Amino acid sequence: MKTIYLKELKLTQKTLVIWLVLIVMLTGFAAIEFIVLKDAMGEIAAMAESFPKIILILFGLNGVRVDTPLGAYQCMVFWTNLLAFFYAGFSGIFAVSREERFGTSEFLFSKPYKRSAIIWAKIGAAVTNLFVFSLTVGIMSYLCIILPLGDLSITGVHIITTLGIFLTQVVLFSVGIFISGLAKSYKTASLFTMLTVTAFYVISFALDYIGTMDFLKVLTPVSYFNVVSVSENGLSPFYILLSLIIILAGCFMAIRFFERKDLCNS
Repeated sequence: MKTIYLKELKLTQKTLVIWLVLIVMLTGFAAIEFIVLKDAMGEIAAMAESFPKIILILFGLNGVRVDTPLGAYQCMVFWTNLLAFFYAGFSGIFAVSREERFGTSEFLFSKPYKRSAIIWAKIGAAVTNLFVFSLTVGIMSYLCIILPLGDLSITGVHIITTLGIFLTQVVLFSVGIFISGLAKSYKTASLFTMLTVTAFYVISFALDYIGTMDFLKVLTPVSYFNVVSVSENGLSPFYILLSLIIILAGCFMAIRFFERKDLCNS
């Protein structure tokens, strides 16, 4: 199992690096933008107040004042989450269905290991990659947003926000691997995962727009640890518990599907 885990880390290294480069580019660009526009942030925030609410929601400005260090950080988290969450969803697809796509299923699953052990090793490697991804987001956000803006008082918020990103990523990963267990092909699994993560965002935007139905946020993992609510109230114990339930249920169900699935002849 350890051998498969390490091999999986090596095989997914290139993909992870590509996504991390995107994160570095995004946060680096944001740092330059915030520094250049620092003196004009007050005017930008005042102008944003006149925008329709739906525009504010779509650009991560709902309830956020970009002329404050905390507001600028919250806005940046919204954009990094777009990359983080789609990467997490597709990590679930890539974990096992990759073997079907590239025709290596027969070789891998003929090894003297239980199929469940192989899949658990792949899950472990994927979660490790997600941890590295979240850690990189946290470090880059600190270096490129918090330090340039000069307000270290939001470091505590930054830490719990990063933990929230990681938990959400693992939830979406478990959804992705669950879908890949159900789907008959890599292409179908990829399509449904993209649509599912997009649907989560659409539901989140709709609930933010309505603003009076917070209890429905259980339907969309991308809202479990919303950066604004986490900044104000910390990580919700209810959503932490719900996330763990979804993660365990998604992974165990996926393993059951893959144990019954004909991978060698797909």
